[in-house]
Amino acid sequence: MKLDVFSLLVLLGAVQALFFSVFLLFSPSNNRVQKRSLAFFIFILSYNGFETLNWSTNAGGLFKLFELFPFIVIFGLGPSLYLYVRSFNNEAMIPKTRKHYIIIWVALAVRISLIVLWILSKDKQRAVSIVNWTSSIAELLSVIWFWGYYVLAVRAFRKLVPENTKNGSWVPEEAALITRWLKTLLIVMGIFAVTWFVTVIVPTYVYHIWSGPQYYVLEVMLVVFIYWIGFTGYQRTKVIYITQQKKTQSYFDNLPKEEVEGSVSALQQAMEQDRLYLDPDINVNSLAAHLKINPKTLSAVLNQHLNKGFAEYVNAWRVEAVKKMMLDPANGHLTITGMAYECGFNSQPTFQRAFKTQTGQTPREFQAMYMQNLS
Repeated sequence: MKLDVFSLLVLLGAVQALFFSVFLLFSPSNNRVQKRSLAFFIFILSYNGFETLNWSTNAGGLFKLFELFPFIVIFGLGPSLYLYVRSFNNEAMIPKTRKHYIIIWVALAVRISLIVLWILSKDKQRAVSIVNWTSSIAELLSVIWFWGYYVLAVRAFRKLVPENTKNGSWVPEEAALITRWLKTLLIVMGIFAVTWFVTVIVPTYVYHIWSGPQYYVLEVMLVVFIYWIGFTGYQRTKVIYITQQKKTQSYFDNLPKEEVEGSVSALQQAMEQDRLYLDPDINVNSLAAHLKINPKTLSAVLNQHLNKGFAEYVNAWRVEAVKKMMLDPANGHLTITGMAYECGFNSQPTFQRAFKTQTGQTPREFQAMYMQNLS
């Protein structure tokens, strides 16, 4: 294993990105999509750094994982950028975010199938050729996939500013801060996208150069970007978060007491009688429209008066509904997951996490304790 200056820079960048992504994942935020998408975005850069380190140091035996499963996690880079940009809109939840990452699982399944093919094949050389050809296709697809989501991110950004300024979700100071940060991020990622495209297409498909050195420029750019976003990105995100918190607090402080109490009462009725939590696609805007109040007012009441984020509040009602279903013998034919979906949850991990947070138990532990009390 050789560790030259290039490899050392990549190693330091990858380690920093890994720690930053973990730190970001557990940092406080009312916008979970924003936090998680940026954390995963940074993690993918970290993974890519370790993957680069694998071939630049000839450490194939040490990092076999990266040789066996290349061009898989990288497919999540574009979706993470898009979801991060979109998360700045006035949406408490972005519906079905997981669908944007399905291609990662598809790429993983294809890769596992190819490994099995290589293991079972009698003609190892031919099997290796198929694997290598598939890797080259996957690399090209990863570039195209990123470009597609980069375009979506730019479109989301263009809609973001006028929509949030028009409906009053952003004050001028906040709009300028967020606009400047996202514009800088998209410009930097645009330069990266062009460099990535040229690096992959020109040497590989024009001059048929398949070795690693043509990636040096791209990888050095990524290392610089990791250091940049590790400092600037975190600071800007932190400032935006603090600004939004102050704005929400200030807005709530100026709300009449009667309006706050009326909103809480209407919210209670919407959940208790109308059971709006059963709609898996419900968000702040749709709930506010039903209550006939300003989305900004609803968010302020939830965050400042009830001390809960929108998703936390709605999921609490869903958990209570699931608990009632679990305790009803008439629902014995249903699975716990089936009950969760009937009560408005649209993913099992979200349900498990919400249930454990609210009850301190997993759904099965809760059910087992109930059955034990009956016996």
